[in-house]
Amino acid sequence: MDKRVLVTGGSGYIAGFLIRQLVAEGWTVHTTVRDLAKEAGVRRLLAVDDSRLHFFAADLNADAGWAEAAAGCSHVAHLASPLPAGVPKHPDELIVPARDGALRALRAARAAGARRVVMTSSVAAIAYGRGRGVHHFTEADWTLLDRPGLTPYVRSKTIAERAARDWV
Repeated sequence: MDKRVLVTGGSGYIAGFLIRQLVAEGWTVHTTVRDLAKEAGVRRLLAVDDSRLHFFAADLNADAGWAEAAAGCSHVAHLASPLPAGVPKHPDELIVPARDGALRALRAARAAGARRVVMTSSVAAIAYGRGRGVHHFTEADWTLLDRPGLTPYVRSKTIAERAARDWV
């Protein structure tokens, strides 16, 4: 049986490590990038068996490409999320693609019949707004979005993960 997995955000740092490991373990990897012009450069950086790596254009902000990327995949690892170099002019520049992209990946996984989905998160989704001290977090804990001073990145990670959990 062909082991096939979709890894979103194929040009990302963490995705690179995951893709290398999956290919080394015999998986065929589908990966997404916003622009297929990045494919050649990413392939060079990954330096894996090209026959086991397939690129698909899919943007967190649009439906196009997601069904094709997930087709035939039994597993999906959703790693793609906007990571800014600085603070954006408007929080929605991060929040909307993080939230909507997570939901697009989940819908594509379901439509493809994937058996397992893994979504990377961040401590940002749970830890902010509690003050200093020792905290024992559980799946019931979320960053408190009504707290002043939260960066758009922290808000985007929290909102995206909550949206994914609500969807599931």
